[in-house]
Amino acid sequence: MKGTGTQTDPFIIMTADDLYSMEELGGEGIYCRLGADIELNGTPYAENFVPIPVNWSSLDGNDHKIRNIFVSDPTNYVHAFRVMTAGTIRISGLMLENVVLCGTVVNLFTADSGITADIKLYDCALVLKVSHLTGSVISGENCILHGSGLTVSSELSVVALSAVMNRGYTLFNGGTIRRTQIVIDVTVHDAGASSIPETSIFRNVNVSDSWITGSVYCDVSGTGHIYNMADYYCSFSNFYQAVAMKGIDY
Repeated sequence: MKGTGTQTDPFIIMTADDLYSMEELGGEGIYCRLGADIELNGTPYAENFVPIPVNWSSLDGNDHKIRNIFVSDPTNYVHAFRVMTAGTIRISGLMLENVVLCGTVVNLFTADSGITADIKLYDCALVLKVSHLTGSVISGENCILHGSGLTVSSELSVVALSAVMNRGYTLFNGGTIRRTQIVIDVTVHDAGASSIPETSIFRNVNVSDSWITGSVYCDVSGTGHIYNMADYYCSFSNFYQAVAMKGIDY
């Protein structure tokens, strides 16, 4: 693999094997750049998926894609990326295309034990399809984008989520969202959740100059909080929302 991992001479990732080799080659302070689209279909990682190691401080997507991540384990937690490096992690110019996650709890990013990190997305696009199969409300720092110990902030980015959930599950938890477009198409099977903070799209997030569009459909009758827009600890500035709530009485 070309490069030495410095800011001026980053590792150039060309293949899925290169991407996974960062588990051994990477570390805190390491810089990487994609030199091509990374296609997981047709590789050993497609059938026996192992979470992609995030063992670097900076990844420049260079306007390339990582595509076709499929993880399905209906009885366990699932995630697509394994964060091994603490501190600030910057990801820019990257598109995640056709990421499909199915499990009792789903996180795009999860952290190794004892790791805390702030993931900053800039000029990225995330296209996610999620099946969240547990009926329990997920507490703590967990959300669709990340697990405990992590925050994800977004600027000048796009997040597109298609999801089927047994109960509304937070999309953003902590961090900041600036100049970001969010599109959701969500079906919720349970209208009985009673916890506003834990069944909110936004939880403890600062949002500015952004917008959200799409729909939330509840396919059972009843009352309750099917999927709130935000909890009590969010702040919004210059924020536009046009989300249709369907199949619920109020």
